Amino acid sequence: MKNAIMIALMAAVTFAFVGCKKEESLGDKMNKAVKSAEKSADAAAKDANKAAGDLQKKLDGALKK
Repeated sequence: MKNAIMIALMAAVTFAFVGCKKEESLGDKMNKAVKSAEKSADAAAKDANKAAGDLQKKLDGALKK
């Protein structure tokens, strides 16, 4: 009887820590990929704008000389 209670207790504790894992559907994975791509595109656009601004400053400085 003690063994059955110990096994049930261990199973309950294990389930509490591990829990049920929800499987991701294809749509969830696609949404994550799209969001990641949007973030990457935004970061690339910011970098490009900064690089263009820096280049313009260098060009203005060279033309003043």
